[in-house]
Amino acid sequence: MWKKMTTLAVVLLLAVGCASDPSAGEDTEEKPTTKEKVTEMLEKMFSGPDEALTKLFDQSDHEGLVNYYEEQFGGYMTDERMEDAMNTNLFTSFHQKAYSNDVKMDIKKLDVEESGDAEGAYDFDIQINISNGETAGIKGRVNTDEEGNVTRVHFSDGQPLLHAFDKPEEIEEGLYQYDSSMAEAVAGDEAYQPMYPTIMPYEVDGVQVDSESKQQEENLTFTFYGEKGEKLELTTVKDGEIAYEETETEEAMVGDQTARYAGKEGGEQRLIWTNGSITYEWKGKVEGMSKEDMIKMAESFE
Repeated sequence: MWKKMTTLAVVLLLAVGCASDPSAGEDTEEKPTTKEKVTEMLEKMFSGPDEALTKLFDQSDHEGLVNYYEEQFGGYMTDERMEDAMNTNLFTSFHQKAYSNDVKMDIKKLDVEESGDAEGAYDFDIQINISNGETAGIKGRVNTDEEGNVTRVHFSDGQPLLHAFDKPEEIEEGLYQYDSSMAEAVAGDEAYQPMYPTIMPYEVDGVQVDSESKQQEENLTFTFYGEKGEKLELTTVKDGEIAYEETETEEAMVGDQTARYAGKEGGEQRLIWTNGSITYEWKGKVEGMSKEDMIKMAESFE
């Protein structure tokens, strides 16, 4: 009898032990998929700013802001990409702009789909409501590594979001104040950061960047889109030159730098100059834009 009872006790203990083993249960917490992580990150980027972030902006608490963004976004990115994101204002540019204009962002629609042409890439299309009554769209791509960590965030197809917060100031007829933070954000992953214009001949609706490597040169081409279809291209070359020998040009001055100008008002115009190790070229056809306007824009770079 004792032997039978002992055997039964052992069986019961084994059964209890198996039931208490977390690995044996079916309710173990599942890790979020890479798509879910990307979606969560984008939701945080394009919402708010929340009460905690607003307080940090109010207090100009730089250390607190760094800690806030590391806590909010560090879990989605590689350490290297997180450092780059902070240095290029990838997150703060949208929240800071909303805060400065006393408005909030609220996501109306967010679509994230795995790309069919690149492994670990996710394309996103977001519609955002601004509390001032404006609605803005933004599209782009997020790249991830094998572990699902974000390695790159790239914006494309026009980004009117920053300009939905307020209207750019017209500093004189045909020239508008331009906030270059979007250009800085889209170039955050590139080999270098050039200077950017703070004056434009139209209200900029979006900007995209394309990069190209030629031997020891790194070329970046920015396209600035206007609300009415305007377009200007800015090409920058670090430690290299931009050819113009086959184009009829005239000498011009951009500050104390000698420049080359080609074209005329009403047609395509081109302005080339060098500042430090980077050579710049403005190129495009914009109604009403003069040679003097191009020079003023070039002199506004910072």
